[in-house]
Amino acid sequence: MAVPQQNQPARDVKATRVGLKLVLCFTEGMFRHRRTLSDRAYAKTLDTGKMVLRKSQREPETRHFLGNSGDVWNDMVSMFILALPMLEEQSFAKPDSLMGDFNGSCSNVIAMNHTSLMLDLERLNDILTIGRNMLATTTRAQNLAAEAGFDQQVLKLINICIRVTARGFDGEAGRSETQWASAVGSYKKLLITCLQFLHNLVMHNEHRKLLLWLDLFGNSKSSEPYSAMDFDTNHSSSKSVKQEAFSINAQDGNPNDEDFSLALTALRSNEGLKKFFNAPQAGQLASEVLKTVDGFVNMTLGQDKKAELATTRSSGDPTTMQSQKHPWNWANLPDSIIYADPRGGEIREDDIRMGRSPESAAETLKEAKDQLMARLQDPSPFPIGTVEQEHNNQIGNNGDMQVVDDGEPLGSEMAADGSIDDDESDEDYRGPGDQERGLLTDIPLVLGPLEIEALPMIIQAGIANNITPTPGLGQKELQNMQAVRCNILLAQETGRNLLRELLIFIAAWDLQEDEFYFKLMVQIMEAILQNGLMPFAYQTFGEVKDIVSPAQSIVIKILTQIFRKKQGLPPVAGTPIPTSRVPQREALSRVDLLVVRYIFTVFRQSIIPETCALIYLQGRIRAGAAPPEDFPLNLWDMERVYEGVYQFLEFFAVLTESEDWKDLLVKWEIVSELITLLRELDAGIPKGPLSKMSKDAANHDAAAAARGSESGQDTVTLPLAVERPYDPVTDFPPNDLAPASVPNSPSQALDNQEPADFEWRNLKKLVVLVLSSLVWKSPTVQDQIRRYGGVEMVLNCCNYDANNPYIREHAIMCLRFLLEGSKDNQDIVKKLEPREGVPNEVMDKSGYETFIDEAGKVGLRKKNGGVASGHL
Repeated sequence: MAVPQQNQPARDVKATRVGLKLVLCFTEGMFRHRRTLSDRAYAKTLDTGKMVLRKSQREPETRHFLGNSGDVWNDMVSMFILALPMLEEQSFAKPDSLMGDFNGSCSNVIAMNHTSLMLDLERLNDILTIGRNMLATTTRAQNLAAEAGFDQQVLKLINICIRVTARGFDGEAGRSETQWASAVGSYKKLLITCLQFLHNLVMHNEHRKLLLWLDLFGNSKSSEPYSAMDFDTNHSSSKSVKQEAFSINAQDGNPNDEDFSLALTALRSNEGLKKFFNAPQAGQLASEVLKTVDGFVNMTLGQDKKAELATTRSSGDPTTMQSQKHPWNWANLPDSIIYADPRGGEIREDDIRMGRSPESAAETLKEAKDQLMARLQDPSPFPIGTVEQEHNNQIGNNGDMQVVDDGEPLGSEMAADGSIDDDESDEDYRGPGDQERGLLTDIPLVLGPLEIEALPMIIQAGIANNITPTPGLGQKELQNMQAVRCNILLAQETGRNLLRELLIFIAAWDLQEDEFYFKLMVQIMEAILQNGLMPFAYQTFGEVKDIVSPAQSIVIKILTQIFRKKQGLPPVAGTPIPTSRVPQREALSRVDLLVVRYIFTVFRQSIIPETCALIYLQGRIRAGAAPPEDFPLNLWDMERVYEGVYQFLEFFAVLTESEDWKDLLVKWEIVSELITLLRELDAGIPKGPLSKMSKDAANHDAAAAARGSESGQDTVTLPLAVERPYDPVTDFPPNDLAPASVPNSPSQALDNQEPADFEWRNLKKLVVLVLSSLVWKSPTVQDQIRRYGGVEMVLNCCNYDANNPYIREHAIMCLRFLLEGSKDNQDIVKKLEPREGVPNEVMDKSGYETFIDEAGKVGLRKKNGGVASGHL
């Protein structure tokens, strides 16, 4: 059938439009007066709506005609205005007149209104799905929907969905719990449709993307922009959230944020935001705004901390200064501003210079150890302000050391015993629907991996490079628009909160690199990298009690994948790439160089000293110099530290596969940090006995077989431990939503283990692997390893260790590269006293032996010339 002309639509398309208007009219009447029509008439209306829904899915001409009908969008808005307060009435207890909040059991309210609520949710989901389909036509449909104010209704509906799904069951167990669970499942389906609608609203529409960004991330101070009951019934678009939420009150302004305020004013006052401007106008607006927006994120970081620090310094009172010092500084991060390069440029000599020397890092480690032991002996809070203060100064653009007076290091307010008061850490969290956290921030807490994909797709569409050409916009204008939105996303706390939760989602669900969600997050973080905001993003994702927070660990993990791609490496180590699709290595850019320098500075300045101090304390506890109960972290904290350090090492391992990056790491003497970590692990963590290796392997095989027989599925790696303020709701009908809804709990791996006995499994082996990559055919690294006492450390790794399987084989390989052509290193080995070799008990009993193939890789094979079973 030929596609009908816009001015002369086919008869069946007209009939569909009439049917939809009738559905909207009857549904609006139902929400206005429940008994307007009989139940049979309402059922017929529901069936008609589903017929229109099917047509909008299958027939492009129907979508086109309905989407370009302004009166249809107006009717949908009128219906939603009446429907949303009705949903709240059926889902929440009545508000307390004194407290101004909903009290009582919302679950009981949902159970009491279960029958009517489920029908209402189904009707709204069908109509919203039709609207979503209507947007998949032209830009005109997107603009008509927004002009009618339908996008604002969807934002209000998202708020209701989140407040219901994230709240959890608070009634009495029994039939009401079953009804509540089914209602939550329907709310989740509606939430997913809302996200899909927003995605279709902004696709290939730069104007709509910018306005949506202002709605979502314009101002984190707007606490009540999405209250459905307070909505003006004339639904004028002039009352939209962007104009209310994006206003700056005089008392909230900061004279130090002049550029930031100018940027917001430029966006708020521009006439293009009040009417539909064309693509060239959008590009011009972005170019003008970018002059003030570019890099303003650095001006909004830690204003409260700046004021507090300024007050402390101006008082000059040593008592006051000491009382405000942090008892333990977990994350003394370098200033992210000097590592930002949002506009790109040529690499300068100063960009390569490392301002933090290995000697200063060694002094920091010594001070950290001394203070940690002193804090254990003194129960009073121990000030950290004297810890290598001159080395905690930040690095200037010229590579010299300079004092930064614009904020305190991340990490604060740990109790005297090393613990953190959970009440204090969660006092800013106000429960589901808290708008200061952001409208979308709680969505990763209630949806699963297959359900949430539309949310990162929205962020990706807003800030990632748009490969689809836009009429009237050149590549430069598109990049400016994306840069504006990227800055807005990170400038406000709402955007940073959402991005943090999206990153933690990867760890909570143990998502792999080949999964769609992970690929979307790689594109999002790559856009942040290209805009020079990666150092700032890493710094803002820090947590109070973590050396490396879960979000920061995922940032490093994603950076590893990004740099793999830049170097033409496969996304997963050991995965071959077809020769027809081998990507080209990208040349070093200044923004990449500054990010790598920042990551390495964090590694040297914060990660290694603080991690090694913990390992040192573990050794002292084993030696009886300190009681185990005084260890400052719990197992969950140790898991997060371990995951973060491991991701850093994997990142550097990938860099060593590029000669350019390898030369820089050698110039910065990363060997110093690697040997320090190896030395502390060797001294503080005992090697696992061979008997444990055999027992662990047997237990692992038995557990895997048991899980496989019970579930019929392959086993998966336990995810990174992540604490949540509340558990995500998971009780919903399996036929309605994705089958997987609960991430695997890592608690099984943490049972029956004390934090002081944490084993740091496979960490030494990874350090040896990085050393092997560095020292291969590098006399400079051979000399560096010898200078830092690394030859003995590598030799110590040539023994079996159940905590680091096959480390002996990797250490032998590293030792081979270390001694090759280096007489000085060979002399050190000759002078060492010989020790008795460890018998190869495990492999002898199993009939296996190690070997080195032509490529220099260590492998495992059966004895007597058997076929190789694989590399190690």
